Amino acid sequence: MSASGPTTYTPLDDIGGSDRAEIPDSIYRAAVLTNILTSDDAWVHVEHSSTYGAALMFPQVARSAGWPISLTIMALRSFMFLFFGMSLQIYLLNQVGREERVMSGFAGQMHLCNFAPGARGPLGTIITPERTYSFGQWATRLFARDSVKTLFPSRAEEIDSSVDVGEYALQSFQIRWVCCAVFMMVTLEELLRIYHLFTLLWSVPCEAGVWIDGDKDSKEHDSWLERVHLQVAGIPRHWKAIYFVALLLPKIMIWKLCCQAGIEYLMETADIDGTLVNCVALAFILNLDENVCETMMTEHTRVMMSKCTGYPLHDRESKKLMKTSQLIIAASDLEGVSSGRRTKAEVATEYLRQESLSRVTFRDVIQWLPGKLFLIGFLTMCFVADYYSKNCEFSQDGKLVSKPMYYPKSTTMNFLEEILPNLFNVEVEGEPYWTMPEQ
Repeated sequence: MSASGPTTYTPLDDIGGSDRAEIPDSIYRAAVLTNILTSDDAWVHVEHSSTYGAALMFPQVARSAGWPISLTIMALRSFMFLFFGMSLQIYLLNQVGREERVMSGFAGQMHLCNFAPGARGPLGTIITPERTYSFGQWATRLFARDSVKTLFPSRAEEIDSSVDVGEYALQSFQIRWVCCAVFMMVTLEELLRIYHLFTLLWSVPCEAGVWIDGDKDSKEHDSWLERVHLQVAGIPRHWKAIYFVALLLPKIMIWKLCCQAGIEYLMETADIDGTLVNCVALAFILNLDENVCETMMTEHTRVMMSKCTGYPLHDRESKKLMKTSQLIIAASDLEGVSSGRRTKAEVATEYLRQESLSRVTFRDVIQWLPGKLFLIGFLTMCFVADYYSKNCEFSQDGKLVSKPMYYPKSTTMNFLEEILPNLFNVEVEGEPYWTMPEQ
């Protein structure tokens, strides 16, 4: 790049006709491919197949049209479906959390943590592969042994020495980590939707923009779909506040709860097949808003949502320049080309020189790093660390084992225990029913 100033570009529209013949085909094709790989549309859109998108779009369409009764009803229906979908999501996540944090306690289950072959298990013995069981299998073996001891109390010591019930332990650390990463990969799409919603609310002007317009030049035989133009426009400040509270914050909360519940569920699954099945099972909760939109909203409602175009983050002229600017990189400004001091073939040759692998910079390396892959890894480690901090502690031999377990006082969880599990713990009895045996 030129050190005298910022890099400038030659628009593709200026390279045509006889000038196009000056550029070698290989250079031209490489330039076009580079533009495809590095282009960024820089538009924000509403979700076209979600109750969140409907609740954002239709009140603004109704406002732009002067609140006619049909569009007003459609706006109210969109919020009704939004809250219905949210209620389903929160209820199902509540039940998953209740199963893990309440009902498992009544079943006498301890946290799985890092109970695995080579470490000491919940009974204090060394775990070996042939003595590794899921909690259901292990609990059944414990029940059978204790039942025999109840029938023959005088022979309890003999039964303990003769009957090996094994240990409750994890079958594979590798499968656990891979499935946690796959689960976070599935939920990443919802996180990106949250980011796009935040970008839309932050970027569009705080003014009463027009979201719906008609094509006055359309022919009489055109359908209504061809006459109506829907697009994202300005949103009044008070509507933005409503959307932040009613759309963005619940969406963030539901995503966080789903990720916490899903990771905890996977971390508490001991067997390999159960871990594989569960790694994508809970992600369907995040898609309930799309299922509600698809099954309960009318066809013309979904068609209107699909016709809504996005809002450009740049004005039209700069957007046009941005799209065409990435095709042929020049070392000199456009005046140098148009005045004849440099031919467009020379500019294309300069582009090829600057795109040479010998000129790769640290910025180029950063640009092509798989950002989403690193984000998946980071989120996986964060939620797994959250599981360990809440449920596990270090034993005398330096292994992560379950914290002492207590019976819950109730079979239900209140709202704060549900949405803020890190701050509000389930109320439990005073005496533990299980503690890690001393070494």
